[in-house]
Amino acid sequence: MKRTLPPHGLPALLLAALLLCGSAAAEPGTADEARAMVDKAAMLMRELGPERAMAEISNPFGAFNYRDLYVTVYSLRGRILAHGTQPQLIGRDAWNWRDADDHYYIREIITRAQRNETGPVHYTRLHPGTQQLRVKATWFRLVDRHVIACGAYK
Repeated sequence: MKRTLPPHGLPALLLAALLLCGSAAAEPGTADEARAMVDKAAMLMRELGPERAMAEISNPFGAFNYRDLYVTVYSLRGRILAHGTQPQLIGRDAWNWRDADDHYYIREIITRAQRNETGPVHYTRLHPGTQQLRVKATWFRLVDRHVIACGAYK
């Protein structure tokens, strides 16, 4: 005998699933989680080498895309080498990117990473989920000739 949901059960089930997914998606990543993702990506890059690590970092369904957090890897000249949510950005030059306050934030991240600093750099940009201007704090680390970065919105 085949069991089916009553007509009123399916909409309730769908609504519950949407509410659960929506609340998880709305939960922002934290500064501690962003720092941990940078550390994890740096360890992976040392273990697997840059090419294999950057392939994993650029997997939009992988471990380096969590909530609204994602990892980006830059060359020392500002070229995007890996991106956790938008692989189409790989190869783009981000050196001259400015935030809503006209701040060259990628330049600051790379320059400070070369001084062995780890962040954060604060800048204002659109939050991808809300499309509202928000301050983002990005942590970063230099690994060989690559800058690994991950930011959390405040």
